[in-house]
Amino acid sequence: MRTSLVVLAAAATLTANASQTPLTLAKNGQTSYRIAVAADAIEPERHAAAELASFLKQVTGADFPIVAREAAGDGPLITLGHDGGLGADGFVIETRGQNLILTGGLPRGTLYAVYTFLEDYVGCRWYSSKVSRIPQKKTLAIKPIHDRQVPALEYREPFSFDSYDADWAVRNKSNGHATRLDDKRGGRIIYKGFVHTFYPLVAPEKYFATHPEYFSEIKGKRTHDHAQLCLTNPDVVDIVTQRVLEQLKGAPPQTIVSVSQNDWHGQCQCAKCKAIEDEEGSPSGPLLRFVNQVAERVGMVRPYAAIDTLAYQYTRKTPRLVKPRPNVIVRLCSIECSFSHPLGGSEQNRKFAEDIEGWSKICQRLYIWDYVTDFAHYVQPHPNLRVLQPNIQFFVANGVKGIFEQGSYQSPGGELQELRSWLLAKLLWNPRANVNALMNDFFSGYYGPAAPFIRRYIDLMHEEVARTKHELKCYSPTTAPFLSQPVIAKADALFASAEKAAAKDAALRHRVQVARLPVYYVMMQRERAWKRSGVKWQPSLSGAALRERFFQIADAEKMTKINEGRSMDDFRAATLLPDRRTPAPPPGCDKLARSRWLDIQDDEFRLHRPGQMATLTPDPLASDGVAARMPGDHHEWAVSVPLDFAELAKHPKQPWRISVAVRVERAGNDGVAFTYGMYDTEEKKGYGHHTVKVADVKGDGYAIYELGTFPVNAKRYLWVAPARNPANAKAVWVDRFILVAADEIAHASKSSGPAK
Repeated sequence: MRTSLVVLAAAATLTANASQTPLTLAKNGQTSYRIAVAADAIEPERHAAAELASFLKQVTGADFPIVAREAAGDGPLITLGHDGGLGADGFVIETRGQNLILTGGLPRGTLYAVYTFLEDYVGCRWYSSKVSRIPQKKTLAIKPIHDRQVPALEYREPFSFDSYDADWAVRNKSNGHATRLDDKRGGRIIYKGFVHTFYPLVAPEKYFATHPEYFSEIKGKRTHDHAQLCLTNPDVVDIVTQRVLEQLKGAPPQTIVSVSQNDWHGQCQCAKCKAIEDEEGSPSGPLLRFVNQVAERVGMVRPYAAIDTLAYQYTRKTPRLVKPRPNVIVRLCSIECSFSHPLGGSEQNRKFAEDIEGWSKICQRLYIWDYVTDFAHYVQPHPNLRVLQPNIQFFVANGVKGIFEQGSYQSPGGELQELRSWLLAKLLWNPRANVNALMNDFFSGYYGPAAPFIRRYIDLMHEEVARTKHELKCYSPTTAPFLSQPVIAKADALFASAEKAAAKDAALRHRVQVARLPVYYVMMQRERAWKRSGVKWQPSLSGAALRERFFQIADAEKMTKINEGRSMDDFRAATLLPDRRTPAPPPGCDKLARSRWLDIQDDEFRLHRPGQMATLTPDPLASDGVAARMPGDHHEWAVSVPLDFAELAKHPKQPWRISVAVRVERAGNDGVAFTYGMYDTEEKKGYGHHTVKVADVKGDGYAIYELGTFPVNAKRYLWVAPARNPANAKAVWVDRFILVAADEIAHASKSSGPAK
């Protein structure tokens, strides 16, 4: 741990002419202060002066004239300027005599000085793009200030839909690529091609037909299907270098260009690439050697630009020999981690901790791509707030220079989106900030009298995820054990009280209702399964009334995405299907105890690219009247079920006999109809993989297909896929997955005697 966590560095001693007496900036709505800025000040400094004058008037009612510093005279003054020793974002706030000095680095430091003064010493807050708090103080007096702040992180991006707003971003010191910061707001870190750029740089449609050697060799064959580039091909180095230089034409200094792997595996296994991979002990070896070659050539022409690449999935492990050049940024990605535990000092995340420590030893500009939402369910409870600070501190302690916190970035309405964005912005600037104080500040300012109930709800969810020892992933399912019916019932009651407390203020009530959407969402997703399992509960809303209320609030919030790949329109269509009928128990389960079998219906499926590769569709042949239909023109695992069910977690060593009910729309009789199996995400290994030929399909209705008997856990999921054989299997329908405790099967076999 080589980098100090000290981000806020207050002056150790008072400067010789520093003020030791309070300054009264306004009295009874009047002021004698002027705001002084250089006549030739850069645009961000002029905007900083305008913002300061505007907010001070809102606070005090007084007009603070803006004057040229050269002609301002003695004062009293609030003087704005810049200091070359504070980097791009650092600043100093200081009282001197009767004057207040706000100075910062170029281009954003002076802006940050102004907003920090308004926030920390006047009491302003900008909680979201729409909600702020501007205090009313006709008389504004400030105590002596000697405040110097230089951030440890050069790049800070809480990446959520609301955080793109330019005013919110600059006021909360976010300088990331996706923000809408313009020149007057100090600009931003600029990426050319943000991520996964191999194919945009070397397009298969342009090159593969004539130069297949530019792309991965996999199992002895060149391919561009879910593949990468051949990183030892000198022509590929030339093409990528030229494309990068083209992207840098006209770009401002300090621009970052992404040269990074596609968003899947499929690295090249040709003899040259494989030899380097073996020598380096990691696929990151050939990648980094390739990126270094591009960076070296680009650096000769554009010495201030940087080349960004990923340490992601198969390239996460550090190489043995090669080191990134000084103009190479490596972004290490935490996608496999558990986000209910701190990344440092957690056994669940030990491998990731080792990787970051390894990269920190060899990389001068190490960035982090972190994940702070559930991409499968943007509006599902995601209790990760307690790990945000220790994780950021862990990153900074290991020399990280930039952090990208990927949240619900496509739409309003993500779970606690505004709170998480605001909290992250504060921690990315100052990793040692008081998190409890920050959260209480936000709750009070954003939720008003409803704040105590929402704070109790957040504590409830965090305590439950800890109690159940759930490993919170960025794709945790609605069946996760911390989302049990008793917990959701408590959460529902807390929000009922919160809405009552906010009843007299329409805007406040709407914010509380948006915060309640995650609870409604779990109720919608799980209520049928809870009924099937015999749960007795009278929720505040259920059935059609619950769904109507959810979409009413979501529409008012203008939500467009329910998860990363699914629109609200598609989710609405699937959710508002006619109420499913209560299915009969699966064959052979009607006489078993309810705890000894599990009927996983379509409302608990995870669909890949819903509406395209899999769609929930009414089907009178299905056990509950609805099933998932997959067209036969692809072979993706488009229907899957994570085995993260509370019912299964109660019996961790119990083997289960697993089967699936499937029917096939046959158009012919040749080839494969579908495949199915189970996959372990930790072991990276499949179990019980089965292939069903069209000729072997059991009739035209639903048939039960056995997968096998296996122990199950939260790291495993079941899947079904069509076989890309539409001429013979037009579509594949999945009705239900059935799990029966293996000891029940053995008992039933013994009871019935020998087979006849």
